[in-house]
Amino acid sequence: MMTSKTALLCLAAFLSAAPLRAQEDLRKLYYDAAAQWMDGRPEDAAGALKYVVYRSSDQALTGAALRDLAALLAEGGKNAEALAYLAKGELAEPEDFYLHLEKGWNLLSLEKFQDARAAFEKAGTLTADQDLANQARLGQAMAEAELAGPGAAIDGLRGIYTRYPYLLSPAAQLISENLVKIKKRPHAVNFIKEALTYDPRNIQAEIDLARLYEDSDFYVPAWQTYYTLSDIDPKEPFFAEKEKKLRKYVKGKIDNLLYWARMAWPSRKAPVPPGPGPAVRVALYADKEGVPALIKSFNFIAASDFDLVDSRLGRVVSGKSGMQWSVAYDEMNRIYEVRDSMGATAHTTNNSLRIVPKAAGGVILIKNPELPDAHGVNRGDKELAGEINALAKGKGFWLVNETSVETMVGPVTAQVSDGSRMAEQLKAVAVTARTRLTRLARMTSHASMDYHLCDSAHCLAYAGLQAESAAAGAAARDTRGETLMAGDSLAPADFHRACGGITAAGADDGARPLPRMTPFNFYAHTLKSPPDGLYCLAEDKTTASDVYWTLMLQPRWIESRLNRTEKIGYLRAIVPLAREPGGRVKAVRFEGTAGSAVVRGNEAIAAALGAGTLRSGLFSVRPVFRGKYPAFFILRGIGTGDGSGLCVLGARGMAKAKAAAYKDILRHYFPLYKVSKGR
Repeated sequence: MMTSKTALLCLAAFLSAAPLRAQEDLRKLYYDAAAQWMDGRPEDAAGALKYVVYRSSDQALTGAALRDLAALLAEGGKNAEALAYLAKGELAEPEDFYLHLEKGWNLLSLEKFQDARAAFEKAGTLTADQDLANQARLGQAMAEAELAGPGAAIDGLRGIYTRYPYLLSPAAQLISENLVKIKKRPHAVNFIKEALTYDPRNIQAEIDLARLYEDSDFYVPAWQTYYTLSDIDPKEPFFAEKEKKLRKYVKGKIDNLLYWARMAWPSRKAPVPPGPGPAVRVALYADKEGVPALIKSFNFIAASDFDLVDSRLGRVVSGKSGMQWSVAYDEMNRIYEVRDSMGATAHTTNNSLRIVPKAAGGVILIKNPELPDAHGVNRGDKELAGEINALAKGKGFWLVNETSVETMVGPVTAQVSDGSRMAEQLKAVAVTARTRLTRLARMTSHASMDYHLCDSAHCLAYAGLQAESAAAGAAARDTRGETLMAGDSLAPADFHRACGGITAAGADDGARPLPRMTPFNFYAHTLKSPPDGLYCLAEDKTTASDVYWTLMLQPRWIESRLNRTEKIGYLRAIVPLAREPGGRVKAVRFEGTAGSAVVRGNEAIAAALGAGTLRSGLFSVRPVFRGKYPAFFILRGIGTGDGSGLCVLGARGMAKAKAAAYKDILRHYFPLYKVSKGR
């Protein structure tokens, strides 16, 4: 039987253990909140975090929950509520940099500019970390613009612009915006062009440039820029209307004033021997969905003698090398007309046509294709090896090149690698490209059975033989026939430009370790620049936008894209929902005045946010309000693509920094696959 003394001791032990058990339960609740956030339930996560903040007596746990809660609230545009929790955190940790930084951003959105400036200034005194200090300077400059005017803001932004490479594009964008306010448009044009130089995928800077050109009466550059924007986002009526309105200022042939490659003559005279394996049919001038554009006319020059073959009548005419011929659809007479080098009609037909070089692998240059209804299609001239099929399709035709995969490997390798001359990197890219092209050619990846592959990014972008560099051609030859195999099957070999530190499969390229995934930890991770030893980071940090990027997107254009189908009204918040373990967003909720829309999948999210220009799904979001609505959303992101397969810039870094051989590079990124020859 238990004595009274023993019972008292047991009760005391139980009472002393109860707070510990309660804290353990709260810690579990905190981790559950992080899991709810990752699973796409931010409201549930916020509720759990509020409970932890209210109940916890553990200062560290309370502080962590406060930061996460403030991050979630700020992300959703609930700035006043976020400030209340930040104030509670500041009482416990008055010298915490992040609390003051977040306080500054929330105050800025509440238009309490003097308090925001003070918070950013205070944050700057609490860190020696240049990444964090420059994030505070960026916010401080925005507050200064409202308090002391554009000149003071420009002074603050110049410090970032000249000393910190990872915020070059947004700093230049803001400098341009403030120069416009003091009526220095020529200088503003220069800075917004700089923003695009440092980040070519900054779609907001492209929009700002178009409007600046137009306001400065630079009508032809304005037309060119609106044309580019209309090509990026063809369903945006504002861009289409502006392009049409400004077209009257354009003199000469429109296509020649744009960025399409034009060639006077084939650069290759000798035939390109077909590689091993069966022939493949490649749809030319395809869009991002892999569908070839309808072509009204084109010119061509064959580097060897050729036959013109009518699909019903057989060979109808022969031509000599080095002569420019033309093929066009005559809409009035509803026929296809072929003219020789003298302009005389050589053949008319209602049937499909084939241009067949008499030498195997003979080269044909396609010139000046007319694609009146195409958008987002590279309209440049193309040098091709093998037959060209002009397939009759209503009021025009599709062009399909019958060639071999091996012929495409060198040019694709050069394009993917941006002209790199690192031999081992190029060999790794060549093997991956050959594998991907061969695998896609064997799959049913297009709705039409008229072709196996397309020349757009839907398969792998293929500009033509002229894109091949000497180094890429050598890499293709040195790895001829080599592919990546998963057992007895071709591997699903993918590319992405820059992983930002770690690929989706877990290949570590020298990344800063990922923190435990919570709302605040992930946000703080995106504030930091990439480590210097990162494989995919170039020595010239001004070119780092593929690895670390910051965008400032105005809501107007996002609203316009969403309202075409979802009718959300004016945009109030962009809330990332479910995330992958590495932090990549799987779904986003767009909250508007008329309703909300959830967008799922990397491509759909990129389309909504930037008409397809968004680099990756690894990003954080912060709105900055003016009045009731956001003036812009700050997206801080890492890497390019979905992180699958070969990191192209990482392969370059491995070849350069570690002198890695191409098979070592492939083992690093594809540890489960083997390089095999002759499959």
